[in-house]
Formats: sequence, structure tokens, C-alpha cells
Amino acid sequence: MYPEGQHLLLIDNDAERRQLCEEILLDAGFAVTAVADSISAIRAASSCRFALAVIAMVLPGTLDGPATIRRIRAAQPLLKALFTGTVVQRPFLRGRDRDEFIPSPFRRRDFLGCVFELLHREVAPLSEAWSERRAG
Repeated sequence: MYPEGQHLLLIDNDAERRQLCEEILLDAGFAVTAVADSISAIRAASSCRFALAVIAMVLPGTLDGPATIRRIRAAQPLLKALFTGTVVQRPFLRGRDRDEFIPSPFRRRDFLGCVFELLHREVAPLSEAWSERRAG
């Protein structure tokens, strides 16, 4: 099955949404590490390589979702991220080849569709990504 070997990091301080997402991902066959805050996410990423992070836009503490992903990408530059939040929280996504957003609440099939699409998405080589960032 496709998810075999795919380890996902789930970061959400909303316990109900975190549990729902974790159940959906586990049912689909993914290995999941679920945490409630940025610091725990950064710690988890320091000891494990993840294929994708599902992360809330708003997190408690000084690091929000995008800042947390930037920190984790210092060690895992090609990490893909699926951001969740309200429509109002929809971010401007600079790394469109690595990032996506799904407003919550969401349907199970829409959520899994975003996860699978991101995992299949080709990522520009790191050198191209840096060149585009400097030019833009």
C-alpha cells in the first residue's frame, strides 16, 4: 500500500482536531507522530525524518505554524507541509511546491486528497528553490 514507510508529523493544539486527523491518517496506513505544540514538533523532527507535516496555522507560544515549519526545514529542507485553519487564516504560500492549505472543518476525503497530492507532488531541487527565493 502507498503509505507504507511514510511517516507524518501532525502538529495541532486542538485536541479534538488532532485526534480526528490522527485517526484518519492511521486508518489510511500512515505512521503518525502527533504533538500539540511547536517545541514538541521541533524535538520530534530532530530525531525522525518526516515525509509531510500537517500543521495548524495558529499554535500556542511564540511560534505559529509557518514559523515552526521554517525551524524544522532548517534540518529537513524538503519537508512538505499541509496547513490547517480557518479560511481567514489562509496563508500566502511561498513554497507552493511543498505547501498546501485546507480550511477546517474539512471532509475526510478532502483531507486525505490533500495529503496524497502533496506526497506525490514533485519538489524543485533545493538549488532551484533557493534561486527562486533570491530572485523573488
